[in-house]
Amino acid sequence: MLFTRLPEKKYLLGIDIGGTFCQISYLNTRRLTAGMDPHTFSTVARGEEFNIPQAAFADSATGNRFYGKEALEKAAEAGREPVTHLFGAVRQDPGEENLQVLIEYLQYCFSLLSAEVTAEEIEALTFTVDVCDQKSVEILRAAADRLFPGLEKVAFEEHLKSFYHYVLMQDEEQRRQSVLLLDGWSEEELVLYSLSYNKKTRPIVCFPEELRLKIPAEADAAQKDQILCSAVRGLMQEKEYSAAYLTGEALGGGWMKESLNLICRGRRAFQGDTLYSKGAADSTMAACGLSSKADKYFYLSKDALRCNIGMDCLKKGRTVYQPLLDAGAEWYDAAAQIDILLEDGDEIVLRETSVDRGNEREIAVKLENMPKRPRATTRLRIRLHMTSADRMQLVAEDLGFGEIFPSTGMKWEQEIVING
Repeated sequence: MLFTRLPEKKYLLGIDIGGTFCQISYLNTRRLTAGMDPHTFSTVARGEEFNIPQAAFADSATGNRFYGKEALEKAAEAGREPVTHLFGAVRQDPGEENLQVLIEYLQYCFSLLSAEVTAEEIEALTFTVDVCDQKSVEILRAAADRLFPGLEKVAFEEHLKSFYHYVLMQDEEQRRQSVLLLDGWSEEELVLYSLSYNKKTRPIVCFPEELRLKIPAEADAAQKDQILCSAVRGLMQEKEYSAAYLTGEALGGGWMKESLNLICRGRRAFQGDTLYSKGAADSTMAACGLSSKADKYFYLSKDALRCNIGMDCLKKGRTVYQPLLDAGAEWYDAAAQIDILLEDGDEIVLRETSVDRGNEREIAVKLENMPKRPRATTRLRIRLHMTSADRMQLVAEDLGFGEIFPSTGMKWEQEIVING
């Protein structure tokens, strides 16, 4: 009997879902070296066609569907417009039809990638998008579940966090001060991203910021240059930058005369249109515990918890700290549940520890009208979830104590403001 050896899972992927394209970068875990740059898939062998057009077209005569560059070509031949901005369409209308088109488009992208990486060889992957809110995560998670059933290591993040991971893999000199990124992937809007570091903390905390510049449709090259230059000058008056990056097709055409001179003055500057997919691949590597640099830094996004939440519990006669919610987690993903035995009293005490300021505080939640029972005979189930980046909902439920003290079914709820 012949046995076919199954491929080893060895590839870590970063998938950038831009406004008009998909881009995929990957790392081979069997060949990882320090400072290794992820490889970005090109649709042209030994070429640099990295962007797979986000387009779909249905041939009315045959009923066949086409995606990517092929969709654009078939639509042009038929004299019709293809469907584009597929991810944006699902965000606007998350119906099954739009989701199915997006999934089929992504299947097409991975069928192209299979010439270099097969689905069976993928160990983990990270999707990166411009805005990674709860809606984006739900869409991408639904797509990932259908595309990669059984794959547990799937993550989702914003472009800015992918850029953070990309910069983390570069020379430390670039992170000596703040780092600037100019995103020009839209003709209507330029985005200035900034990464700043508090090197007095351990781990070093990175604070990301963004500034979105609306570009009027009637603005000429000189006016656009002036809008950007004014914004960059404002940022540079607030902090020092040791490195700057530029990405996006809208930055071409030679219109960035004054602003480009300002960005490049006195600092290292880099240009590249694969930053996000490569950064997402680097993020996947860090999530798999394969990046020593990642342990030394802590990314604190605007949607992330800025503090750790836990409580002191008695275990085997010793008081130990039990973590519940971790700083750095996106608030919409942060939730925890724990069953405890209340020693005495009618209060639950949580401990909040800020990661950027280092201060601690105790949060006492009083359980009104709790049943009177002997010491250590009240079991409680505590559930925590975030309702925003700075607000937490606590629900405590009386579980009783076996048959001796049956549960009353009582519940207590309280919203808690997290200071961070």
